[in-house]
Amino acid sequence: MRNNFHTVLAVNPGTRCLGIAVFRGHQLQDWRVKILKGKWSKEKLKKALTIISTWIERYRPDLVAMKRLHPSRSSRGLNSLHNQIQKLCLRKKLTLTQYTIKQLEVVFCQEQRRNKRNLAEAVTALYPELTCDLNTEKQRRNPYHMRMFEAVALGAAGVHKINNQRNRRRDPLRCSSAPKQHA
Repeated sequence: MRNNFHTVLAVNPGTRCLGIAVFRGHQLQDWRVKILKGKWSKEKLKKALTIISTWIERYRPDLVAMKRLHPSRSSRGLNSLHNQIQKLCLRKKLTLTQYTIKQLEVVFCQEQRRNKRNLAEAVTALYPELTCDLNTEKQRRNPYHMRMFEAVALGAAGVHKINNQRNRRRDPLRCSSAPKQHA
């Protein structure tokens, strides 16, 4: 019998590193950056797909949330990785949802200037276990963990999507034309 908690695997693909986060229900279970060394090649693509496949096998997600690529900010290698992740989800019969970074910034940075640093701070406010990573990131010149913070935001959006779908199924009045009655 399946429990009531859904598992979401969030992937922020990149040709140099992958941001990955896992949610079980509303709980952030795991988050990290996986480095992909060397020039882009078929071997590097295979390594990235192996990493993602391992996470799929380990956590058995109900949903994969992935960053939707911006056409002007991608490369042939990144497009290839993105397409292969989509095919992997299809082969494994996993539901895939995609969000742009702009969509995440609108949701998480409502009253702030919308940028990646503010997105990381907003996500950390929701998940305090990320505080150490955020403080480390602020000290760096190059944004090493930014993909991971974006992956956490992707996962949180995926959890929200699952909960909305679940609530629609449970609420028989939501789909009917009858108004809701208050107690």
